[in-house]
Amino acid sequence: MIQTLNTLQLLGFLILGLGILLIVAGCVAGGREVKRSDEGVRSESKGMILIGPIPIVWGFGSKGWLIAGAIGVIIIVVWILGWH
Repeated sequence: MIQTLNTLQLLGFLILGLGILLIVAGCVAGGREVKRSDEGVRSESKGMILIGPIPIVWGFGSKGWLIAGAIGVIIIVVWILGWH
């Protein structure tokens, strides 16, 4: 039996492919080292990844870690209350 793709499925695959291409292009463009004249610039990175209900938090500085950790705890509590 041959299955055909309807137009919405085809559109979904095209959008998915475009998204993957944009992510790859962003990684390539971001990977280039840019020579800057201002050496005193400091960047910070904060983030949180949820693997199931478990948050993995990283950050630069204690304030970012506390904010992301608090958000992670709130998400876990909402998940537990919504699960039961």
